[in-house]
Amino acid sequence: MDVDNSLDYSQGEVRNHHRFYLARGDVVIQVEKALFKIHRHFLAQYSPALEGLFELFDNQVETRGEKDPVIVEGDSYRGWETLLGLFYRENHMEAPLTSWDDAMALLPIAHKYCMEPIESSALGRIKQEKKSKYQLIDVICISKKLDMFHLFAAALCELWKAPELVYYEDTEKLGPAATYMIATRYATDCLGCGKRSPAVCQHCKQKRRVIRPISQLPIRETNWRI
Repeated sequence: MDVDNSLDYSQGEVRNHHRFYLARGDVVIQVEKALFKIHRHFLAQYSPALEGLFELFDNQVETRGEKDPVIVEGDSYRGWETLLGLFYRENHMEAPLTSWDDAMALLPIAHKYCMEPIESSALGRIKQEKKSKYQLIDVICISKKLDMFHLFAAALCELWKAPELVYYEDTEKLGPAATYMIATRYATDCLGCGKRSPAVCQHCKQKRRVIRPISQLPIRETNWRI
């Protein structure tokens, strides 16, 4: 399939979105390679930041041209698809944000544009999901990007309890601070003889190690983003 005709709007030519380019829309927004033509009322109602952006754009029409889209930088088209899907729902009987991926894509958009009710819904969906190790690592990464320490701490606690091991390749995404906190998951007292041992006890050859309780997880707000 030709890239321009695909549903992947991260590449190819700038083109109208297959679903959210509405004939009666009153504002055109470009996100990556997608053009969304929608009703600004919905966005302005939930986001004073976007309302201000639209007003600024209106004041620059003479120099920019009436048909020029509002171009937003740093956003993903996937996040905007999820956001607009809340306003233009195909099935109003279906609960919004049923997908983990939708919630993760939506959170950065809602946070960036100060959409507090929508951000709260996305956070709730993320927190209630029973997450795999890799999903928890993704949450830790996004929490650092959005400067959400509470989300970082919650995900780290879940990763602390997870039975899956964290490997070297995972540490590149986690960063040094989170990696250090996870590395302190195990105590150094041997279950067999009680002597201190950083790995397998050399005294009694016991391979078991004590897992610290969650209350001892060394989460600190200092330098947690690194």
